[in-house]
Amino acid sequence: MTRKCFFVPEVVADTKQLELSARLSRQLETVLRAKAGESIEVLDANGLAWECVITAMRPGKVTVSVLGRLDRPACEAPLFLTLGLGIARPDTMDLIIRQATEMGVSRLALFRAARSQYGLSGKPAENKRERWARIAIEAVCQCGRRVVPEIVLFGGLADFLVSFENDPQGGELKIFASEPGLCPGPKGLSARTTALTKGRIAAVLGPEGGWASSESSALIDAGFEPVSLGPRTLRMETAAVALISSIQLLWGDMGEGRSG
Repeated sequence: MTRKCFFVPEVVADTKQLELSARLSRQLETVLRAKAGESIEVLDANGLAWECVITAMRPGKVTVSVLGRLDRPACEAPLFLTLGLGIARPDTMDLIIRQATEMGVSRLALFRAARSQYGLSGKPAENKRERWARIAIEAVCQCGRRVVPEIVLFGGLADFLVSFENDPQGGELKIFASEPGLCPGPKGLSARTTALTKGRIAAVLGPEGGWASSESSALIDAGFEPVSLGPRTLRMETAAVALISSIQLLWGDMGEGRSG
């Protein structure tokens, strides 16, 4: 039987007992109906998994004893994959963040594109980032990963592109999903990028309304290559899965003979 898995921001090494946060305690107590003596798995800030047992349950406060480290199979992708996203509807963003996490994305870079119907700033932006971080954490625990992807918010596409200019370890391969049929698919790039010495890829996807022509030009000027995801018009959440799957198949851990 698979243990329930939970993420804690602490480092658990050398810890004998651990008090879970009020949110996790409520989840165990009221949603999952957990009982004292039940085993759970805890994933800590260092990406290590620990076997724990619930030793005490009080309203809003659950205490666990740490029994030992679990030898969890490694399933992190060999790539450091940044997925840039033009902000879309909340339900679409929630789904993409969950799916991208499950598929091995390392960093999610979110920005308001010209045709984004939604923008975020100030406290609402931080609230959304915290929500998306919780979704990513839940996905990590569900899919067996050890590392929670970083989530970064940018004011717009220009800010996102500047961040790559200032990053000496930015994407060795930089691509963006373009309109159907206007350019080759990702496979066309693989012949000349069979070996990525740093294993760093940046892939960018526009919002539901697509890219403005000025944004496509800005991406190309910044070294991003346009790729097609086929002749059909895809919903944004479908396009995200198609883009990540193509990258993991060609350069990551979904291809034949590759391992994480």
